[in-house]
Amino acid sequence: MVHIPVSARIKNQRGEKMKKTVFVVDDEPDIRESVKTVLEQEGYEVLTAENGEQFLKKMEKSSPDLVLLDIMMPGLATKDILEKLRGVSKDAKIIFLTVVRLSDDEKRKLLKMANIIDYITKPFDLDDLVARVHKAA
Repeated sequence: MVHIPVSARIKNQRGEKMKKTVFVVDDEPDIRESVKTVLEQEGYEVLTAENGEQFLKKMEKSSPDLVLLDIMMPGLATKDILEKLRGVSKDAKIIFLTVVRLSDDEKRKLLKMANIIDYITKPFDLDDLVARVHKAA
């Protein structure tokens, strides 16, 4: 029997328990797959995309509880991804994944943006990532 933490379960309209869904968007396959594996072990359903275009296309058919979004990927700029995401899902909660160290002022500005609830600096500790996902999802 698989243990699903209480924080990774929700109920559908019939009162049945369902897994919460996290969407991992990162151009680095190792990060995408390791985060997917860890979150699945924690009881989440995990969707993945390797770039902004693929993410937005998949978002037309999904409604995740949380999005982990790499800030710096080839292709669409992050601001364009966020702009287009608003047209697909106004409620998507987003945690940015970034290799860029941010000043306190930059952190405040980032967290004031619509739907951005946190950011995680790479490289990150998987336990810290899981704790933040549990808190956010």
